Amino acid sequence: MANVEKLQEHLKNAKSKLSEAKGTEAEVRNLKKKTKRLARKSNKITATEKMAELKKKKKKDRKAGTSD
Repeated sequence: MANVEKLQEHLKNAKSKLSEAKGTEAEVRNLKKKTKRLARKSNKITATEKMAELKKKKKKDRKAGTSD
């Protein structure tokens, strides 16, 4: 499984390629799809880690933490 740092690095590279893209519309569209996919994947991993940390806490503490 990929870690978040690697995904962020790939996302940064994909965004730079997208900004420099001068190809056909299909190539640009595929690069946009790739950047969105990588962003979703990295966000999902970070959210999963955060939820795992919250699950370690007691239920009362979890509810108190969300109101901050």
